[in-house]
Amino acid sequence: MDFSLSDDQAAIAELATRIFRDQVDDAARVRHQNSFDRGLWETLASSGLTALGLSEANGGSGMGFAAQCLVAQAQGGVLAQIPLAETLLAAYALERAGVTEGLSKVANGSAHLSLSLGAGLELTDGTLSGELTMVPWAEGALYIVVCAGDRLIAFSPAEADLALTPQQVSNGRPTARLQVAGAKAIDLGGGDAIAALRQRQQVMTASIQLGVASEALARTASYTSERKQFGKALAGFQAVAHRAADAYMDIEALRGVVDSAMWRIDEGLDASLQAGAARWWAAETSHRVSHTAQHLHGGIGADVEYPIHRFFLWAKQLEFDLGGAAHELASMGKHLASNPRSGVTL
Repeated sequence: MDFSLSDDQAAIAELATRIFRDQVDDAARVRHQNSFDRGLWETLASSGLTALGLSEANGGSGMGFAAQCLVAQAQGGVLAQIPLAETLLAAYALERAGVTEGLSKVANGSAHLSLSLGAGLELTDGTLSGELTMVPWAEGALYIVVCAGDRLIAFSPAEADLALTPQQVSNGRPTARLQVAGAKAIDLGGGDAIAALRQRQQVMTASIQLGVASEALARTASYTSERKQFGKALAGFQAVAHRAADAYMDIEALRGVVDSAMWRIDEGLDASLQAGAARWWAAETSHRVSHTAQHLHGGIGADVEYPIHRFFLWAKQLEFDLGGAAHELASMGKHLASNPRSGVTL
């Protein structure tokens, strides 16, 4: 195993970081805390970052999964309100199944995709019906990729009998409850397709969390180095330094398991346990680092208008988006019980 970045991956990470840092500052986070940052989305598309995983035939560059996760990590570092993970993941599922109509619009930034693998929809004679809650970026999506029983399905909201009710979540991401009746289903595959997509969703979500936690700790390090108490920088006090060191170790442990899971997925290997481990570490890290960042900022850390509070909200939202740490442990335990030899893989 070699987790070092290739030259192409390093260039993509550098480009993504530069775009996000140039376009999303604290003022931009306030402007778009509950809405789609379309200007940023168009800039990312013009740089080729919204279609990284798509083939060249569909307007992409055919880059691997790790490159996509590096962009997602850069997004997390600035809390950008864009449907990046949902679009990259849903585009992968669509192209894998041979559904290419409209993907050029994703590549050029004129469309986005939505994804929800929760339960609630039924498939009958090629038609979807039922209800899904907390579906991210559903409004205006070209396709929404969902599960219906043991099938992975896509449907076009514009062509469906659909009632969409906005829902509020902690970090402001546009989310909705969908009541579907009579949506034409596009079959994207069965259990293997669902498992492959779910693993990618777990790891990409963990990558965003890695970006959020890393930036929260960096801001905390800067604050505690400048803020003085009793004539001494807060960072010079042993209790503060130890707490920050614990957060740093959490983040580096998360980086290691994310790298491992990305590598296995890019190598075409099963990553059921590795993806679960990445999500478990991400949930634990989100909780501990977000609280550390707030606490070490003192009283101002509890101010809902202060920037560090937005990192706390994102960390907590991402912690529970796909189920918390206990949920991931239970899923890994179930997998090990059914596949005992999988526990010896690297």
